[in-house]
Amino acid sequence: MTSLTAFVPNREEIYQAARLIASWPDYQQSPLLPCPGLAQELGIGAVWVKDESKRFGLGGVKALGAPYGLKQQLLKLGIEPGSADCQNFIAVAATDGNHGLATAWAASKFNCKARIYVGSDVDPARMRRIRDNGAELVEIDGTYDDAVMAASKAAEADNVLLITDTDYDGTLDVTRDIMAGYAMLGLECAQQLREQSAEIDSIFLQCGVGGMAAGCAVGMWHETGNKPTVYTVEPDTAACVKASIESGNLTKVPGKLLTRMVGLSCGCPSLTAFEILRDVSAGNIVIDDAIAKRVQDRLVAGVRNDPPLDTWDTGISGIAGLWHVAENQTLRDRFGLSEQSRVLVINSEGAIPEKYL
Repeated sequence: MTSLTAFVPNREEIYQAARLIASWPDYQQSPLLPCPGLAQELGIGAVWVKDESKRFGLGGVKALGAPYGLKQQLLKLGIEPGSADCQNFIAVAATDGNHGLATAWAASKFNCKARIYVGSDVDPARMRRIRDNGAELVEIDGTYDDAVMAASKAAEADNVLLITDTDYDGTLDVTRDIMAGYAMLGLECAQQLREQSAEIDSIFLQCGVGGMAAGCAVGMWHETGNKPTVYTVEPDTAACVKASIESGNLTKVPGKLLTRMVGLSCGCPSLTAFEILRDVSAGNIVIDDAIAKRVQDRLVAGVRNDPPLDTWDTGISGIAGLWHVAENQTLRDRFGLSEQSRVLVINSEGAIPEKYL
């Protein structure tokens, strides 16, 4: 097992990010919801859902990453975020939806411009929402990974700040800052479980490039002192984390990466995220769109006596991975699920507001 001190972002970076994020006027912890109806439906002991559907009013966990990443980039240039000097800078990012929205929102908050690069198959509703938050949208003929390269190229210009949660080489300080922001998710989960006198056995975490999942895992590890048992969940059309863990190196999966879980439509993991996930992962799950849609519909309606969950096509993915495993005895055995299992999952986004649909 790799020592926790070997990973980036490190403990100091994570708790520095947590202190700053917690100081923002609109910060509050997102709820950690016990879901006994869901646990009963799945035949396991307990399920907790960390509900990101209202985070900073954006309805998604990515609001923890991009704003902190942009703020740190400005501060490292000696510029006070929100000052008049920020008007001279453009924040650039690639996205399947949520990271771009968070970057656009952060740029507006800090008085910068934003330019967001998207691939060919990004949901038009997500693009409308990004534009509505003041960003220029650049559509690339290709996949998310092509958009990442286009954004990186654009950031070579003067006064352009690359706010990327994807780093294929492990050299970008902005990516580790964004992951430090995501680690707030793991810190909160650990604190809230402690407050509820609850313990978990495993976490089912959805992965695109892996930044949110890795940040959550390493945040929990630092806060509890114990390495979490993580099961990664990906679409069967874009399972790059699984492929990379199985090969031992970053592995790009081919194809158009099409999935209704659009925020996970990524062909290659981020290196810093992969290094963490390779260590904490106890197994890798792939699911198809049919199970994701079925679980989304069930959770939105409310399972048994649990309240309805405000979730969307990417937000549901980790829960859908758990559901997929729970209803198949062979998979239950493989991934260690029993009637006593206590599982944490993340609802990483709420529904897109109806005006954008």
